[in-house]
Amino acid sequence: MKLFFSRLMKGLDVTRNVMLNVFFLLFIGFFIVTIMNARPSLPEHVILQLDLKGELVEQIKRPDFGLSALTTPAPSQVKLHDVVTALERAAKDDAVVGVRLDLEELSTAALPHLRELRRAIEKFKESGKPVMAYADNWLQHQYYLAATADEVYLHPMGNIGLNGYGLYRNYVRDALDKLGVDVHVFRAGKYKSAAAPFIQSAMSDDERKANQAWLDTLWRVYTDDLFEMRGIKPEKLQNTLDHPAASIQAYDGDMGKLFLAEHWVDGLMYAEQADALLISKTGDAELVGYKNYLMASGSSFIPTQPHSADNWIGIVSGSGQILNGEQPSGTIGSDTMVEQLRTALDDERVKAVVLRLNTPGGSALASESIRHAVDVLRQHGKPVVVSMGSMAASGGYWIASAADEIWASPATITGSIGVFGIVPNINRSLKKIGIQTDGLGTTNIAGGMRLDKSLSPELADSIQLSIDQIYHQFIQHVADGRGIALEEVELLAQGRVWSGQDALELGLVDALGGIDDAIQAAAKLAKIENVYEPVVIDPPQSPFELIMDNLLSEATMVFASTHTSLLDGVMSSLRVEIGQVMLWNDPRGVYALSGLDVVQ
Repeated sequence: MKLFFSRLMKGLDVTRNVMLNVFFLLFIGFFIVTIMNARPSLPEHVILQLDLKGELVEQIKRPDFGLSALTTPAPSQVKLHDVVTALERAAKDDAVVGVRLDLEELSTAALPHLRELRRAIEKFKESGKPVMAYADNWLQHQYYLAATADEVYLHPMGNIGLNGYGLYRNYVRDALDKLGVDVHVFRAGKYKSAAAPFIQSAMSDDERKANQAWLDTLWRVYTDDLFEMRGIKPEKLQNTLDHPAASIQAYDGDMGKLFLAEHWVDGLMYAEQADALLISKTGDAELVGYKNYLMASGSSFIPTQPHSADNWIGIVSGSGQILNGEQPSGTIGSDTMVEQLRTALDDERVKAVVLRLNTPGGSALASESIRHAVDVLRQHGKPVVVSMGSMAASGGYWIASAADEIWASPATITGSIGVFGIVPNINRSLKKIGIQTDGLGTTNIAGGMRLDKSLSPELADSIQLSIDQIYHQFIQHVADGRGIALEEVELLAQGRVWSGQDALELGLVDALGGIDDAIQAAAKLAKIENVYEPVVIDPPQSPFELIMDNLLSEATMVFASTHTSLLDGVMSSLRVEIGQVMLWNDPRGVYALSGLDVVQ
């Protein structure tokens, strides 16, 4: 009996602890939801502050929740749609009397995304309300947005870091040789360079020539836009950046004088002077961050419902590598995106679909699954328009090839029509420390893919044949989808990367423009251009996922280091390379992936 009551009391104690933990978690969840849905009050007159902190993204990328998150936390993120929505709402809001751009903590942003924000700022300026930019320093991507302002002011000792665009990678072949690690790469397309760092010590001549072409296009788009916004002549800017010492010397080493004389800025002043100047134009008003403004003006992290009952343009978005199966936000899972496209197919209210892609590519099998789902939509009479963001290359273009129309930014990185497979081998490395691999099998290829066993020539030949077949399947899809002769696609393919501008001239895309243009094009194809409503089709999200996405949007990571050394930068680059490889999950090990990372 004593034992019975002892066990009973222990059971009740465990039950009590479990219930307390459950109630505690429910309380925390309720508290977070309450705080995040609370609407802060707005002052009578508002200056909307675009205080952008982190990486500018279209989809929030959720971090891994593990011990690594403490040492390598996820970066802060700024959702492009949120900023655009705040500007659109502020333009019509009488309480908002102006905008101030605070961009020094905008860590990274692709040029096509910057152009989308520029468009939103210019639409706001049509309201007649002033827009001012001020900073102590601007990096290249930050200055692009600052240049959209009516007036641009800089600290008297500030700097503007315009450098142009570059493409640099760490090549690890020599290190692998020293370690005794062999990497077998099988590829179709002489420009296909995603696996180049494993088998080369430097960029090849073919890659160098192809990369120079699209980098030049990006830089031309950037400098042409600066000319439109600030009147800075591209040839004068080029000369200044090619010969910085001579340019600075002409102004006695005073950078501020150079920026003022070259009209990069409208004046040099301190922060309180810039604030006073803005107030003199708007009248008494208070700065309100765009996130607080969105919350106060009715926005919630819970998705809004469409207003109309019919004529929807379904918006399906995907960012990150293309992987098999269901995948979280920040990557494109084949099952996840196919389910979104099937939702659009089954819903009679959806008359057309805009597929927004920001991806370097990924699994060939996953890309084909999504491409097929796009084709099924078209077969059922629902037009599909692909809108390319900063990059829609390789597997991204594989998917896009099935669309009725493809829209891109002039600075979009696209093409890269090619495939590769990679098989590492540590047989030599193990021999160095006295470990031998031996055994037998029932076929010539038994155990052929072991890391510790040399790859046989026969198996290598079979892998290359498979790569070649998938490559020909890729270019056939492009030929069929784009109405281009197969021989011509062969010339455009080979894994070569193109800018959106060049892709338009080559027939790989149909038009240049942003997602709004793509939505209008989809409505026209569906013959509903007079009355339609864009409706976002997201994967089903749990309340926890909704909360996490909102928290990660501009979340401040308390463990993040504010100082990065040169060695940290190199190691970070290598971690990214290895991290991308660790994501690969194609069952055949075949990838349509571009390995480009533009630096500024």
